[in-house]
Amino acid sequence: MARRKQTPVPRAWDKLSETEQAKARRAIITTVRDALQRSPHTVLELRDRAPAEMRGAFPVVLRDLVHAGEVASLGHSVYAAVPWVPQTRAVRADVTADLIIGVLSTERRAGANAGELAGDLLIPVSQVRAALSALEAAGLIYEPKEPGHYRMLSRRMATEVRQGASGRVFADVRHA
Repeated sequence: MARRKQTPVPRAWDKLSETEQAKARRAIITTVRDALQRSPHTVLELRDRAPAEMRGAFPVVLRDLVHAGEVASLGHSVYAAVPWVPQTRAVRADVTADLIIGVLSTERRAGANAGELAGDLLIPVSQVRAALSALEAAGLIYEPKEPGHYRMLSRRMATEVRQGASGRVFADVRHA
């Protein structure tokens, strides 16, 4: 009698050990990133790409990717990568940082220091310095030649900021 090939059975996230959860998270994140790098996919197409034994972990990992701002729902169960958001970081609004990015991309392309930015934005210098440190740590701005004089890291990113929301499609990713 021939033996049947055993198909892996997916287990729920809660039933996986910590090691299995970490392994599933890595595998699913890699699979989703690779797929969405090429084009948007439906949630079922993404789940089908995940290893069969890890499909029980898929909803939890995809939810984490959406929460991190790396993946967005376009509606109709279609998901897409969000390339202009720093990956694997929770989406948080920082108005000071956003204003600094805007000013460095438009009005002060040659760069500016904390005092100049504080004067332009009417924000306390201490707040501007804290935001500059966070933006530099995130890899969005840098000090080209003069210490304390910041510029955008790339011209492409500055162009994206200048173009703003025109021509972009924003998805409603509210959690129910």
